[in-house]
Amino acid sequence: MIENRNINEDEIDLRELFHVIWKKKLFILSFTFIITLISGIYIYNKTPIYEVKSFVEIGYINENMIEDINALEQKLKVVFSIGESKIENSYEKGIVTSIKQIKGVKNFLEIKTEAYSNEIALNKNKEILKFIQDLSIEKIKQYETILDNDILDTKREIDFIDNLEIKNIKSQIEILKEQELKNIDRQIEIFRTQNIEVINKKIDILKTQEIPTLKKHIEFLSKSKIKTLQDKKEYYLDSLKTYISQLDKLNKNVDNQDDSTSSLTAAIQMINYQNLITDAQNQIKDLDIQIEIIKNETIPKVKHELENIRTIEIKKLENDKKNIFNVNIKDLENKKLNVSNETIRKLEDKINIELRTKISQLNEKIDTLNFKKSEQNLSNSKLVGDYIINDKPIKPKKSLVIIVSFVSSFILGIFIVFIFNFFSNSTRMAPKTE
Repeated sequence: MIENRNINEDEIDLRELFHVIWKKKLFILSFTFIITLISGIYIYNKTPIYEVKSFVEIGYINENMIEDINALEQKLKVVFSIGESKIENSYEKGIVTSIKQIKGVKNFLEIKTEAYSNEIALNKNKEILKFIQDLSIEKIKQYETILDNDILDTKREIDFIDNLEIKNIKSQIEILKEQELKNIDRQIEIFRTQNIEVINKKIDILKTQEIPTLKKHIEFLSKSKIKTLQDKKEYYLDSLKTYISQLDKLNKNVDNQDDSTSSLTAAIQMINYQNLITDAQNQIKDLDIQIEIIKNETIPKVKHELENIRTIEIKKLENDKKNIFNVNIKDLENKKLNVSNETIRKLEDKINIELRTKISQLNEKIDTLNFKKSEQNLSNSKLVGDYIINDKPIKPKKSLVIIVSFVSSFILGIFIVFIFNFFSNSTRMAPKTE
């Protein structure tokens, strides 16, 4: 019974609510119409906002982006104040609403601009593209300058090879053919006449002058020099004996004399004789040393020099003389053959193979450098496709706003009716309760 009564009460409440809505239908419809009309008037009087969208490919050099796309994106957002609150008047000059990378593509940016007209939004979009391009212009110019300098240097190198190296080699070939062979013949003649004659003169000087001079020097040292020193030694030995004898006599006389003056004179004479004895002994020692040096050093040294001339220098000169015939002249004769055969052929091969190949490689280098300057390898940031321009404004969306206004005002009108009905019922119930 209680459940049936609750169901009846609910049914009564719903009927009452529907009855209230139906009773106030004019108010609800009027309220909905007025709010919708106000919204429509506001929307249709509000200046429309248009959007232009573009896709920009970031410039590249040798497949490498000129600017880091992440850093560039952040820089553009700061410069064009993306994400900051916009003043209404900003749409007169155009604003940037979005700059972002395209997912899955590393070097593309999507740029969106909004303004009161498509033309203004388009100009703002173009302004961003120009800003991006201006960032890269200096780097592109530097890169192009480097490439131009490389091309110029390569062309100069080709000119150098054509106008200098090849001409020099051709001149060398002519000189070899005309002069080098004559020079070789002249050198052979010089070896056969002058060089051999010089060696013969050296051998003759050694045999007729150097060897006799050394022999005479040895004989002088052995017979004259040593004898002279020995005679001097004998002289000093005799003098030494005399000085010792006189000193002994003075010693005896000093013992026999009582007079002090005579004793003093004798003492002085004794000192003098002692000095003479010491000097004579030193002279004898020096003479012994000199004789010893001559016998053991000077004479052996001169004999060694004499033997060196006989066994080494003369043989060396004779070997040099043989070498002139067996080596030098033969080398020149072989060189003469090489000049006419191998050397000239090598020079011609250098022109036809090495230098021509080098010129070809340099031309390929120029082609490569020119390719690096082409759009396939070098490009500033550019628009991909066309600017995407919508003829219809993106803001405000009139139909959507009117529909939302209608639905919202209708619901709000019903809610207001319920509120008023609630307060009316509460007012009526209050006196009865009292």
